[in-house]
Amino acid sequence: MHIPRHHFGTAYNRLKRSSSSTVPSVLILTSLDVDSLCACRMFTRLLKADYIPHKLHPVAGYQDLAKANKEFITNNADLRFLVLLGVGGLIDIAEFLELKKGVECWVIESRRPWNLQNIFAGAGGEGFTLVGRDGNVSEEGGVVCWDDGDISDFLKPEQDAYKRLIEMQAEVGDIEDWNSGDEEDDEDEEFAENRRRNGFGVNTEDTPSSTNSRKRRSSSDDEEEDDEEEEGYSDDDRRRRKRIHSGSSTPDSSPHAYSHLMHIHGPGTTTTTAGTNTTLTVPTTAPTSAPSLRSQRKHFLQLRRKHNKTLTDYYATGSTYGEPISSLVYSLASELGREDNDLLWLAIIGWEGQQMYGRHMHSFSGDQTLNSLSARSIGVWGVLRDEVRRLNPPSITGGSGPVTSNTSLFTRAATAEDYSLRLSPEFRFMMIRHWSLYDSMLHSPYLASKLHLWSEHGRKRLHKLLATMGMSLQQCNQKYVYMDMDLKKGLRDKLDVYKARYGLEEIVREGVVRCWGWNGCLSAGDVAVVVGCLLEVGKGGRAKKSEFSASKSGKTGITEAEAIDEAARLEDAEVQESIVNFQAAYDAIEDIESLKTSLPLAMSLHRSILSTGTALIEKRQIKHLRAYRLAVVKEGPDVATFTHPSALTKLALWLAEAIREQELEKGVGKKKGLPLVVAALNESRGCYVIVGTGVGNVEGWNLEGRKVYDKPAKTKKPEKEKKQKKKKDDDDDDLGDDDEEEEEELSDSDDDSDDDDEENSGRKVLGRNRFGIAFQEVANETSARVRIDSFEACVVEVRKEDLGGFLEGLSMKSIVG
Repeated sequence: MHIPRHHFGTAYNRLKRSSSSTVPSVLILTSLDVDSLCACRMFTRLLKADYIPHKLHPVAGYQDLAKANKEFITNNADLRFLVLLGVGGLIDIAEFLELKKGVECWVIESRRPWNLQNIFAGAGGEGFTLVGRDGNVSEEGGVVCWDDGDISDFLKPEQDAYKRLIEMQAEVGDIEDWNSGDEEDDEDEEFAENRRRNGFGVNTEDTPSSTNSRKRRSSSDDEEEDDEEEEGYSDDDRRRRKRIHSGSSTPDSSPHAYSHLMHIHGPGTTTTTAGTNTTLTVPTTAPTSAPSLRSQRKHFLQLRRKHNKTLTDYYATGSTYGEPISSLVYSLASELGREDNDLLWLAIIGWEGQQMYGRHMHSFSGDQTLNSLSARSIGVWGVLRDEVRRLNPPSITGGSGPVTSNTSLFTRAATAEDYSLRLSPEFRFMMIRHWSLYDSMLHSPYLASKLHLWSEHGRKRLHKLLATMGMSLQQCNQKYVYMDMDLKKGLRDKLDVYKARYGLEEIVREGVVRCWGWNGCLSAGDVAVVVGCLLEVGKGGRAKKSEFSASKSGKTGITEAEAIDEAARLEDAEVQESIVNFQAAYDAIEDIESLKTSLPLAMSLHRSILSTGTALIEKRQIKHLRAYRLAVVKEGPDVATFTHPSALTKLALWLAEAIREQELEKGVGKKKGLPLVVAALNESRGCYVIVGTGVGNVEGWNLEGRKVYDKPAKTKKPEKEKKQKKKKDDDDDDLGDDDEEEEEELSDSDDDSDDDDEENSGRKVLGRNRFGIAFQEVANETSARVRIDSFEACVVEVRKEDLGGFLEGLSMKSIVG
């Protein structure tokens, strides 16, 4: 079931009344990302304020979640509430965890698409009641998903289709295999008997009536009928629907084959869901003409295929993101009247963390545009900004308060007791308060894409920009806090003058800064960068640990069984390392000294991103395949750094934005909009970590949902002109060379994809990432050894020897949607 935002407080009050005061009856499982960490900090603060005993356990993936189920859930007789932060929204969590009766599971998740079994199996929505009429707590428990507005506003068609399938299942039972002509007489009798047994008359709302006359139908007639009803479906749709109907796509029960696309267990194949109250209206009068049971059965099959297609299309749109869960927890605190600067600061860090990894808010709508999608994300930021102003009013005496500076950045507190939050203009540079101005600009992903800082020519443009603004390199290479005061105060004015010349219109944005007295000031973006780095590489760095593991695992003469055991041991060691990193980040996020100590580590990570991205582009190692671009990181000093999916995601976004800016400048037409796949070699475990970015799926929009150019009208060009344009593109493109035939095929496929989107997609989902679906399909169709364990749908691990076959299979998938 699901609950709207204004019921969050009611749900928490129920937890408060029902939880035990002597034993931990609340268990919190959280994923290892910045947003979930902030939400976890906020939620545990609320529990501690109410003296509610609880346990907290971070989980690294689905395999770790299964272990936590056995250790903390299955045999825990005291457990009453299970809170999942950033976990479980994509799978049927009740089935995965085998929740016992009386355990209530809260799913607070920003990843999309929702698993419909979680949100529609049971009561919920606006009529949701958390407390019984007698005032006692219900003993049934179940799954409760927190709705940020996506479910109530955008999933009405899916909800209707889901409920109709449940009603049809309850009415006639399983009619999926009733297509054999040799057994039709018996099946028609069973069809009628099932309807009578379930309390339905001969006539229904959808199939008006029936008659006793039956006609035999051959299996060939059934096949013709199915073919007619499947007209308009693509080959991928037919294969996907067959997998869903047959259940053949059920993930392997092996601990290394957990699937995030659990819609294969959806309502199209499951039996009637327990606890779901469904009714079907029966007309009071029967029509005069009565079709045969064969016609009724055909109509039922048509309706079921229609509703199944609605659900299949919903899952096939790909991965998107909703509101950050830290913002949802802050909404809970606001409803309880407990909002303060500490909780607000954590919510803002969570929001910044989502932006840092490209997880921008998107949703579904019939005539949705990216302007409205972007406005939704801006609306969340507007609420947080207003909260900063409300909780930090300006001081009458001129002391602490959210005074906004229009000239220079805040770098120091007003007084020793200044712990307030302040709205401040933030340059789109990397940790400028703690780095030199030059290094901060050089390692900024925004400036790297705009000025092409991976090339010598791009760095000369940066030097020219600084010289034009009258800033010497000697001053710019000093730490920002030690720069000349006049230069710092005039930096924004000078950027406003020259930003248009270099295409830096959005070089300044609004941010939030917090001071800890004389101990220092940090922006929310800086904290998100540092906390993310602690989660990815830990306090000691990842390279040394990986080299040590590789030296131990590089043994010769071992058997296959020993190699498997060694790989499993290294895998467990990485999971434990991730949990240790989470604990370090959890402690550091509100400790100014720990954050300051970790700043050099964050700087080192972004140096690695710049150097690795520069090497990939300069060495022309980004290859153009049929459906995507591919970059493989398998050598160099920073390979071990990118074995963590989040660090690899940062590199992928850096590369994708660089490619996008090059395309916009050159007006490349044929390779425009291709998504990017980046793979990094984990030598110690003998596998590749692969991340797919859906950046190229939204043509004409950058990573943050802003429009950067208008899509030209399609015109048919003469063949000669096409070849001339093709030759020019290949000469100018510095990312790699392409075969002429492959380019023509790619151009045609892109045009077809665009046409299909314009003609057939009534409810477009913009900003989606379809790599999760493609990864799962390739894993099912090839012999490649694949491990899908991450909560992020676009992350997969492939054995080193199977990378070629996996990428070949992936190139045949429809990724650009």
